[in-house]
Amino acid sequence: VDLEGARRGLLADPWIERATITRKLPGTVHVTISEREPAAIVSLGDTLYLSAAGGEVFKRLEPGDPTDLVVVTGLGGEGELVRDRDGVRSLVRRAQDLAADYERLGAPKSFPLQEVHVTDEGGMSLVVGRDAVVLALGKGPYRTKLERASRVLSEIDRRKGQASIVFLDNEAHPERVVARMR
Repeated sequence: VDLEGARRGLLADPWIERATITRKLPGTVHVTISEREPAAIVSLGDTLYLSAAGGEVFKRLEPGDPTDLVVVTGLGGEGELVRDRDGVRSLVRRAQDLAADYERLGAPKSFPLQEVHVTDEGGMSLVVGRDAVVLALGKGPYRTKLERASRVLSEIDRRKGQASIVFLDNEAHPERVVARMR
């Protein structure tokens, strides 16, 4: 058995992150694999991809793949993945970290996270809720902005209002929040 050839064959499957194959004489072969866990859907141009927790874009989205993941947008076209794979990985990881922070801070249940958008200026915005409310966060740090967003969304929900966008990106006055209502 060609162990290295078999290992390369396993690694050709995009779902397999790591594989080791060892031989134990006289006739035993041990195969150990680590599978990638999808953490987000990444939109590059007109094509959707799956990414793992560290931001690694590992395969095109196909029928049967999980789709109940946050979508990361604003990263450019498919060519960006070829030109700057490490840059795309870094932006996807930042978007995934922001999504995790939003979930961890206990955002209102009526505003589940749908999308993380990377802006042209390097900032981030979130699209939340069934009515697609945009949280314009601008540049980090994001923790305080997410806490404010959670309070604002709770108050809007309590008042039975419908926001279209919540601006939390005022660099001159970060304590100010502006909500545009529908």
